[in-house]
Amino acid sequence: MLTRLLILWLLSEGPLHGYRIKRILDDDTLRFWFPTEYGSIYAVLRTLERHGYVQALEVEQEGRRPARTRYRITPTGRDHLRDLLRQAWRELPSPAEPFQLALAARSELPDEEVAQLLVERRDALRARLAHLDELAPSEPGPEMAARQQALTQTELSWVEQQIAKEE
Repeated sequence: MLTRLLILWLLSEGPLHGYRIKRILDDDTLRFWFPTEYGSIYAVLRTLERHGYVQALEVEQEGRRPARTRYRITPTGRDHLRDLLRQAWRELPSPAEPFQLALAARSELPDEEVAQLLVERRDALRARLAHLDELAPSEPGPEMAARQQALTQTELSWVEQQIAKEE
């Protein structure tokens, strides 16, 4: 859903070709917030076109560069974008992440190694908070950084509690 949402959002600003979408999403700040498989951009564009959410406008070719098809969002695509945005507001993040399994299978690793891994996670969370502070002025929406900082700080507090229990 993320790639579909991103493409429709970008096209809502104006017509673009797939390579330009890739370049926009390749920006360091956007890549942090919206990691995307670049190969999926073209597949998603074809799917969106097949469903009538985007429309191919023209094929451009500059010199010896490959031909690039410019797309625009359709009125049906704008409705679909709004539906996806509503769904994103309502949908909670999935608790199914690899770290959850690591917690469930904790007994597979020696206690000393788990203690060290917790310290590594704590350090990574601290680094993420510092990175979020750096990104905050340039993020697409101020609420994004604030939310991610709160979530990261909450997990950091939890990890620090676990480290204290291990000691």
